Amino acid sequence: MRRLVLTALLLSGLLSIDRAEAQYFGRNQVQYRHLPFRIIETEHFDVYYYEREREAALDAARMAERAYVRLSRTLSHRYRERQPIILFASHAEFRQNNVGPVDEATGGFTEWYRHRILLPFTGSYADFQHVLEHELVHQFQMDIFARGRVGAGIQRLMEVNPPLWFMEGMAEYLSSGPITPQTAVWLRDAALDRGLPSLDELTWDPSYTPYRFGHALWSYIAERWGDETIGELLQAAGVSGINGAFRRVLGLDLEDLLADWHDAIQRTYLPQLADLEQARHFARPLLTRARSSGRLHIAPSISPDGSQIAYLSEGSSFFIDLYLADAVSGRVTRRLIKSAFSADFESLRFLNSVGSWSPDGRYFAFVAHRSGRDDLVIFDVPANRVANRIRVPLDGLTTPSWSPEGTHLAFTGYDAGFSDLFVIGADGEDLTRLTFDRFADLHPVWAPDGSSLAFATDRGPRTDLDLLRYDGLGIALFHFDGHYIELLEGMHGTNINPQWAPDSRSLAFVSDRSGIPNVFLYDLDEQTTHQLTDVFTGVVGVTPLSPAISWATQADRLVFSYFEGGAFNVYSVDDPRGLREEPWSPDTPRPIVASLLTDYVRSPGAPHSTAARRERYARYRAEAR
Repeated sequence: MRRLVLTALLLSGLLSIDRAEAQYFGRNQVQYRHLPFRIIETEHFDVYYYEREREAALDAARMAERAYVRLSRTLSHRYRERQPIILFASHAEFRQNNVGPVDEATGGFTEWYRHRILLPFTGSYADFQHVLEHELVHQFQMDIFARGRVGAGIQRLMEVNPPLWFMEGMAEYLSSGPITPQTAVWLRDAALDRGLPSLDELTWDPSYTPYRFGHALWSYIAERWGDETIGELLQAAGVSGINGAFRRVLGLDLEDLLADWHDAIQRTYLPQLADLEQARHFARPLLTRARSSGRLHIAPSISPDGSQIAYLSEGSSFFIDLYLADAVSGRVTRRLIKSAFSADFESLRFLNSVGSWSPDGRYFAFVAHRSGRDDLVIFDVPANRVANRIRVPLDGLTTPSWSPEGTHLAFTGYDAGFSDLFVIGADGEDLTRLTFDRFADLHPVWAPDGSSLAFATDRGPRTDLDLLRYDGLGIALFHFDGHYIELLEGMHGTNINPQWAPDSRSLAFVSDRSGIPNVFLYDLDEQTTHQLTDVFTGVVGVTPLSPAISWATQADRLVFSYFEGGAFNVYSVDDPRGLREEPWSPDTPRPIVASLLTDYVRSPGAPHSTAARRERYARYRAEAR
């Protein structure tokens, strides 16, 4: 039953409400804001939203219908009746739902009894679409297990008893496509250091995340036998159980399948080790399990003089707290914020946000969730107390950044389902909105000369939000003189977390353009991009949008989060610009491939990945009721 409990915890909240009450979500939770829900009716979905998020909700309805066309064909299943999708403008409001429990790590969930999807907008359409499609796969899974009878899913789930790698891995593959750079980080690490998981470890050991390893396994299955095999396996699992489904459809036991999969991973990634580096070869380990306890050392932020580093970690507990450490020795000096037992710090937004030091190194600004809202907290580090707590009249906020003179902070604000750039005084006055559109505006950081903000955005020549087509995130500058946005050239792949060099003439950032998330440098004078690191696993945080680097402009010291041995460790390197290589170009060799197949050939007629295809929009009429 443990497997069932784990599945239920991650996929469902087993509470339910009557159909007549469907517009009053959250009425038994602590309510900080009244959310009067309305409905968009599409051909296959009832999309619940409230008026403030109407524009984003209409786009979400189009995303859902487009995904339904693809998933229904891949899984050979159609809904008998419209399915519910419940949308929230921000993660803060998502936490107020009354269907299932939500914590900081919950990006969305699907409950088994009434097949309801609940999820918040994330400020990035591409990121939101991934979560939505992931949850739609779960909706298909439960509808198939329940044989289209809403309410029958729990009993069928108990009978099938699917492991998380089966459910979550399938959802990741069908929403992300073949192996992503983030998943490949885990595969290279396991192939090199920890060993690839056995069937028991894949099923029970939480260190082998079912999202990443399950995603990789389903990518292998789809590439070897074709995407239509996924639907056949899911349908067969409802009749023959998990093991029986694989024997029936593939003619293989799961143990034999995993042996083939392990062999493909090792033959793909291990030969690449000779051309790549471990972080310890060019940087100094700073925060590791041996030095500072815990497996999570994330969202590092180094003080301007390079002497201290604030970071988030579970330490020796199960809760994510804010710690302070010496940036030279890595010695943990104290815990700044203990969030688990404080009503003032219900959550520290540890997945997609990072704090910022004031120019004099005295204050540390970060985001904390309290009473249904995200607050901007200014912490006096020497005095070990909160100096100011600013309630911002928005749905949420992330990644504050101090101005060079220490009087203002820039941040990403979330409003009506969209993300935009804002500036506010350190005293909480003079809130100013810099952007106002549907584009993603993330990770702002103030230039040392105060002239501009660097940030990550999906603005670009390949983005067309009317067609729901998104460019990869690139780095841009918001210039205060003239209030215009400059898109930097050569932004291939996904590029996040810009950090300024001390002279304001170059920017470091994290990019997965080579297939591995690494640190790159953009030279503003030469308009060229240079690779700084070439690591074996990846410079990453917990999610693809998690900040992972920080640059101390006074000390010229860069710290970064590096995944190794199943843990997120922090390393530091002085004079990071000394690592720059020749200018990077699209013709630079990319040895890291998504495919794990080197010997197998698809069976005749097997389709290419449907998850990678771009389907035309299904026509339907969306009417607000």
